[in-house]
Amino acid sequence: MRRSNKFNIVLTLLIAILVASNAFAVDPNSPAKLENASANIYSNLSDDLFDKFEANLLVGINSINSGLQTSCAYLLGEIKSSEAMIPLLRLATNGKTVEGRIIAGLSLYKIKSDIGMYRLKWLAENDESELARKVFKRIYAKYVSDHYTFEEL
Repeated sequence: MRRSNKFNIVLTLLIAILVASNAFAVDPNSPAKLENASANIYSNLSDDLFDKFEANLLVGINSINSGLQTSCAYLLGEIKSSEAMIPLLRLATNGKTVEGRIIAGLSLYKIKSDIGMYRLKWLAENDESELARKVFKRIYAKYVSDHYTFEEL
């Protein structure tokens, strides 16, 4: 009789766990949706907080830590910081790592910097890394296809 009591308790716990897990299960075919999918998470910041955030990223991109530079370059592109154009140009041209140069180029594309795109056109031919040259060439081609069409001719 003692064995059947343990079995009943274990069986009851397993059923309770299964019922609870089914109650909180998420349908994998319907992903969660954001309230405002068109805005990024940085658009909810107040102006003062956004300015501090941008200033900290600008300090970070000018550091000697290449990982910090790369991360800050990415985030500056995400927030579309126009003040970051000169540091991003500097990082895309003279960055120590290939990854940092590529992220800087992508961020220049995201902030829609015409000067940055012409620098990427030059880097697509003259960068020391073959990978960076290929990526810069694709970014510049995307920029050209976005801005110029045959209908304008």
